[in-house]
Amino acid sequence: MATRVGIDLSPASCRVVEIDAAPAWRRHKGETRVRSFAVLPPSGPETRAKLESLRKRHAAVVVWDGPSDHRQVTVTRGSYESMRADAFGALAAAGLQTRGVWADISPASGRWDRAKRRPVVVALASGSALASALQPLVDAGICLRSVTTPAMALASMARLRRPFSVPDAIEVYVALEEEVTCITLVRGAVLVAARLLAWGYVGHLDALSQQRERDDITTRLAGAIRESVASIGGSSGDIGQVCICGGLPELRSMTAPLMERLDVEVEPLDSLFGINAVLLPEPADEFRERVAELRLAWAAAADWPPPINLLRARSSHASKTTLSRAAVATGVAAGLVVGWRVEQSQWWRSTAPRSVTRTATNMPSRAREGVPTSAPTRTPAMAPSAAANRPPAATIPTGGNKPPIVSAPPAAITRTPVVTAPPAAMTRPPVAPAPSGAGNRPSLAPPPAVVNKAPVVLNNPPVVVPAPRRVSPAQAPAPAPERPLLIPPPVTPRAEVPAPVPSVPSVRPPAVTPVVPMPAPARDRVPAHARPTSPLEVALPFDAVLGTILYSPDRKLAIVDGRIVGPADEVRGARVVDITPSAVMLRDAQGRLRRLALSAGSR
Repeated sequence: MATRVGIDLSPASCRVVEIDAAPAWRRHKGETRVRSFAVLPPSGPETRAKLESLRKRHAAVVVWDGPSDHRQVTVTRGSYESMRADAFGALAAAGLQTRGVWADISPASGRWDRAKRRPVVVALASGSALASALQPLVDAGICLRSVTTPAMALASMARLRRPFSVPDAIEVYVALEEEVTCITLVRGAVLVAARLLAWGYVGHLDALSQQRERDDITTRLAGAIRESVASIGGSSGDIGQVCICGGLPELRSMTAPLMERLDVEVEPLDSLFGINAVLLPEPADEFRERVAELRLAWAAAADWPPPINLLRARSSHASKTTLSRAAVATGVAAGLVVGWRVEQSQWWRSTAPRSVTRTATNMPSRAREGVPTSAPTRTPAMAPSAAANRPPAATIPTGGNKPPIVSAPPAAITRTPVVTAPPAAMTRPPVAPAPSGAGNRPSLAPPPAVVNKAPVVLNNPPVVVPAPRRVSPAQAPAPAPERPLLIPPPVTPRAEVPAPVPSVPSVRPPAVTPVVPMPAPARDRVPAHARPTSPLEVALPFDAVLGTILYSPDRKLAIVDGRIVGPADEVRGARVVDITPSAVMLRDAQGRLRRLALSAGSR
């Protein structure tokens, strides 16, 4: 079972009592077990060693040093902070010093009092004196759970002795020490008034301390009790009983004279009330002799939580500060986590266009501005074999009897195609030139122009032109009839024109073996959303709701129909092809360019 420590810091001694920490529902039903006790001087090596042995233990402390005041004040019912502030205002208006003090309040009425105005007990003590007295405990590492005054410790004693109290009567509790005396008036286990006297049972005479006479102590004490009762408007007849504790030796011997002077029952608190008499700490005899001296420390430890705790306001402020800092730290951590999750989420990442593998076999020839050419067929960009491209030898009839000379076909030079993106150039279909009819000697066709682009394989096979025959003028045969020579159209660079020009069919030469073309790839092999947009292409409006556009060089996003989209995303059957700072470009299923502009209420 956990233990709780009570410490009584009086001007003459330091008293320590360690008890079992009984649960709250058993606090007033059974007796407490005292584990250990100690009566030490106010300071010194022995005291420091005892305090250091209580490191990290929870302690309830009674402090005698410094002035203190206890009063009842009527305040407006509300929260603890509001009632405490109201009580402070009333005390300040009455002329009491409320700055630089530690204070606490406790309800003076019953728990079920629902009145708008209710009385509270206010306890005030000097903050500097309390801090100085508690510093040795703080240095020893003791956890201070509560700090109270001697008057409130006597009020806790009255609460623990509630079964023996006199109903509707004033009960007087007295703590008599060597140099100071505390008188507390209690009614119904609630503190009514308290008084701290600057004298005790030891008198100072010529710098020598000696114990006062019993009659002197009794006379002084009886007069102080009458004055305290008269201060609250009572008389000696209103006193129900008087209970005395403290360090006075042979305390029971002075109860009879005091009873004669006050004409009331006087009970010394030197019995084992509330303490398990079977399980006493060792040495048990010394504990029995000092039980009246240890009553305040025992009451502070046994009555938990105490009615008055001068550390309550400071602990509440520290707790609020700690909670505020923890809330700020939690908010910062949550913000960092949310930011990290948003950064890692898929919709916030930079959406790059999907890469499309383009080859020379399936890429359509396109103009520079994105207008497709009118080439009817496409063949794979592969070098045909020499045997396939070699046509049969053609003969040219002559007028003589000599056999015709068959000229060798021109050597076909093939180049390995380089797979590159086709340049954006608008082309014009080739136009066949007019045949030349001048001269009997055939002319050679000019070599095709070499253009730095993907090779284009035409369906027209190369024309084999016979080599000229060199003969002497004497052996020259009769001139042959003129025959038009068909020259294949040269490959010219594609001109940039806004619209394609209809092609003129070329004349195929006879006796030419055609090259079987490969099946043309389908146009839809290139997705519609991957086709680039052209300024010349007219964009049609698109039926959708554009919320906003999030545009940056490396991130293009838009909110369409309440959904965040990027390039290559689908919106109402169309694909997003581009996002500009002011519009979203799309292509529908038919390949038509659509535009969704950023404007108020655009559809």
